[in-house]
Amino acid sequence: MQASGTQEKIDCLTGCGPLKVWSVVMTVLGDLCRDRHDRVGGKLLTVLGDRMGISPQAMRVALHRLRRDGWIESERIGRESEYFLSDFGWQETQSVRPRIYFDEERRNRTPILIVAPPQVPATDFADSLPGDANVIAPRTALAVQPCDDLPAAYLVTDLRATPVPEWIVDMVAGEDLRSEYAALADCAARVAAAPAPDDLVDATVLRLLVLHHWRRLRLRHGDLPALLLPPDWEGARAGRAVKATLERFPRPTLAALSTARTRDKLRT
Repeated sequence: MQASGTQEKIDCLTGCGPLKVWSVVMTVLGDLCRDRHDRVGGKLLTVLGDRMGISPQAMRVALHRLRRDGWIESERIGRESEYFLSDFGWQETQSVRPRIYFDEERRNRTPILIVAPPQVPATDFADSLPGDANVIAPRTALAVQPCDDLPAAYLVTDLRATPVPEWIVDMVAGEDLRSEYAALADCAARVAAAPAPDDLVDATVLRLLVLHHWRRLRLRHGDLPALLLPPDWEGARAGRAVKATLERFPRPTLAALSTARTRDKLRT
């Protein structure tokens, strides 16, 4: 019964959105490799991927792509390859970690409205903005402080005490994004509330799938939705459910996970 229930939860999570294999690998390495020198064996990656419905061939293609593009490196140890984040991959992973792992300081950032003078060309205006800014009209954008090096001629207005109209909410977090967050919120809540599987590999797969969908959605936008939308919006509900799931299924050590994978292989 438990195995069936676990598979049902895995199926629910795999249906929450696309599982691009290279992105799943980055989620796995980013979560399990917390030390700069941590490595994940190829066989363990294959086992985790198989439980997510990812074929060994698709995993090999994704690993090759990530090596080619400089995100990961590998080393042959005996008959198995071990994979780890490159310097570039580690830096990029560290840079987005606060956004994914609920850095409380980010909740205190300030949403702002930026308006440029009419003589500023639209392309120059876009180039002057931070990467996570939302252009909502000609020479008008929403962003989050701090925004360094904005021209002095720009009008910058604090939006914390300003009611935000619905059309701006829709631009910051559209219907598709909110629908995906709602699906994740529902599935993650089910995973967090149900009995935990005894098998560490299965528990880790549930953790990684929830984290992966949260990560891919969070990387699609900055902090604006969380700062502008009410606390019951779909992304906030998903965040609470994801946080509960991560607490329910703590990150395992790589040694414990490798041992569990070996035992599972011996049972089969």
